Amino acid sequence: MGATEKFKELPGTNHSGEPSKFSLQRAAGGVNDGGPAEQNKCTVFKSTDKSGHPLIEVNFSAQQHAPTPDASAEADESVLYPIGVYAKTNARNSATIYFRCPTKGITYVSADLYSAPDQSSPKSTGRDLMVVLNSVSRALAKQLGCTSQAGLPAQVTP
Repeated sequence: MGATEKFKELPGTNHSGEPSKFSLQRAAGGVNDGGPAEQNKCTVFKSTDKSGHPLIEVNFSAQQHAPTPDASAEADESVLYPIGVYAKTNARNSATIYFRCPTKGITYVSADLYSAPDQSSPKSTGRDLMVVLNSVSRALAKQLGCTSQAGLPAQVTP
């Protein structure tokens, strides 16, 4: 996707004093507690990046409702996927998954992935984004203890 073998995350700590490095444990805690959004975010850069634009940024949040598939996906560059309760990519720029995770008052988890167009390989596709987002979402669902309800497959089918 990034046409590179080396990546980096944000160094240091955020304004809450937490490490900027992503952790599934902190993300799960942030989703469950409604904690600071930084706990629920993973930002990955190419190791050679000088632009400050991430190759990918993944955000997780607790939601009480999930969107429903609509006909507008066919009208633009969006593609719907049979993943979770709702999954969609928008061209090569973004992917979204909502999956069921009934823990601590949460009904759904929303997972969003954004890729900066100037950082991704011209050969990358929206499916590539969905593969990455599904994989990270499966790991978070496991951390949250809702793997069986999440509906996140081991492999993304086209």
